[in-house]
Amino acid sequence: MTRCAICESSRSRLLCRKGGAFYYHCPECLVIFQYPVPPQEAMVSYADSEYEHGAYRDYVQAREMKLEHFRIRLEQFLPRVRHGSLLDVGCSCGYFMQVAAANGFEVEGLEFSRAAVSAANTSVRSRIVCSSVDAFAGTQRYDLITAFDLIEHVPRPKDFLARLRQLLAPGGSLVMTTPDAGHFLRYVMRSHWPMLQPMQHLTIFSRHSMRLALEEAGFVDISFERATKTISYDYLTDQLLALSPALHGTMRFVGRCLPSGMRKKYRQVNIGEFMVLAKPGEAQGARQ
Repeated sequence: MTRCAICESSRSRLLCRKGGAFYYHCPECLVIFQYPVPPQEAMVSYADSEYEHGAYRDYVQAREMKLEHFRIRLEQFLPRVRHGSLLDVGCSCGYFMQVAAANGFEVEGLEFSRAAVSAANTSVRSRIVCSSVDAFAGTQRYDLITAFDLIEHVPRPKDFLARLRQLLAPGGSLVMTTPDAGHFLRYVMRSHWPMLQPMQHLTIFSRHSMRLALEEAGFVDISFERATKTISYDYLTDQLLALSPALHGTMRFVGRCLPSGMRKKYRQVNIGEFMVLAKPGEAQGARQ
């Protein structure tokens, strides 16, 4: 019997096997989770390799597109958060930190991949700590914590959320994005859904399971909305090569019929993710 990683239901059932990994689905909270999870050392090694030679390297090289992406993302939630100190968890090579610093935030970042930190711009590299949240020894409390496309990679997401709550100042805000287990493409593509990534995505939340996990960690004022990415047709096509070869081939075929300018133009696309905003509740309300 495999218990749900979020609500601990005993009704979880095997969803699919992909790349040697087993994904389970919980009918109670609707989360999808991988069990067993890969060793942490293997995941770090995989990420470093991808930053140097694989898909993450494309992320590093797409600097202007990613800066534009984070400018638009910050505008999306800026009116609802407090200016001040910001911790970007899983900051990669610091693109969001650059954008936030230009908007007056005092920025810091956490990133476990040394390859990603080494690729950061010199304007923010010294403000990135190469560490996981678990190992981070910081005691400052932040006005804003962001964690984009990260919680799905974390082996113990409920512990991760509890630690983020400890790092938030009273009245601060947590903003995260993550794949949506309820997105229609999951039902259409089944085991071919690109969000099922064995060495990366361990937990894929539904909005219901995310709310349960946040509430258990002591968060309140939880709200959800659709998340988009600023992306070009060519970039998306290249990213799909390893994630969904069949879809990559289809997009390459269609792309040959499109003008170059159309393929390289930045667009706002929902690729199957949501954004969640939450605030820390009173200290005594959190279950530690």
